[in-house]
Amino acid sequence: MSTYLWREGRFIPSQPHPGPFDVADSWRMLGNAHSNALPLHLQRFESVTGPLPAGFVPAMLQLFGPDDLFPRISLASGQLRLDIRPAPPARRTTRLTYVQAADPRSQPLVKGPDFPALARYRTEYQADGTDDTAIVDASGAMTETTTGALVAWDGETLILHTGQALPSITLRQVTQRAADLGMHTETRPLTPELAAQFPLWFLNSLHGISPVSELHAPTGIIHPPHSPHTTAWQQWWWGCFRKETERD
Repeated sequence: MSTYLWREGRFIPSQPHPGPFDVADSWRMLGNAHSNALPLHLQRFESVTGPLPAGFVPAMLQLFGPDDLFPRISLASGQLRLDIRPAPPARRTTRLTYVQAADPRSQPLVKGPDFPALARYRTEYQADGTDDTAIVDASGAMTETTTGALVAWDGETLILHTGQALPSITLRQVTQRAADLGMHTETRPLTPELAAQFPLWFLNSLHGISPVSELHAPTGIIHPPHSPHTTAWQQWWWGCFRKETERD
C-alpha cells in the first residue's frame, strides 16, 4: 500500500493513518484508471467534508498505475489522505454470517468513523469460512453488512432493506437500473426466513454484485436460491467501468 497526504496543493508520501477516520470512501479501479461511478463516490465524500480542493482529483488519478486497485480517500484530524491499495479478486458469491448482536455502528450514514467498531464486530461474531457479517436490527432484519449493502429478489420485484444503512453507491446503481427497466421496487425486512425463499445479493464497489450463496445463522446454514437476473446484472455492472480523465 502507498499512502499520501494532501498538502499545499499536492500529494506527498506519508505513513498509513492508524485511524479513526472522520470520513472515508473507496472504490475499485481497473487497470489504467478505469472506474465505476467515481463521481458518485466523490459526491458522497464531499457531502460530509465539503468540496475537495482544486487539483485533488487530477493529482490522484495521476498516481494510479496499470494494476487493479482499491484506493481510499479519507479525512482525519483535518488532513486529507489517499491510500492506494491493491484490489483483491472480486468475489463471485458471498458467504455471510447472520448474528443477532448489538449494532456496532455509531454513525451508520457516514463511511469511515465506524471502521474500528466494525472490525471488532467481525472478529467477535464472524463464522469461520464466511466473508462478511450482517448487521441486524432489533426485529432481526438485516440492514446491511459490515462492508456492503443487501437486496433480495421476489420474482421481478427488487426488495430493499429496512432500517438505517450507509447510502451505498452500488445499491443506488442497482435501484436506478431496476427503475430504468420498469421493475417494481419495495421495502421489506431482510430476514433469514426471507433469504431462505428469495435470492439475496451482496453489493459493494469492490465486488460489485455478489449473490449470497450461504447465510450462516444460529439455526444452520441457509442457501438462498439463485436469481435468473444475476449473470446479466453482473455483466452490466462490470460493463459500467470507464476511463477516468484528469478533470477537476
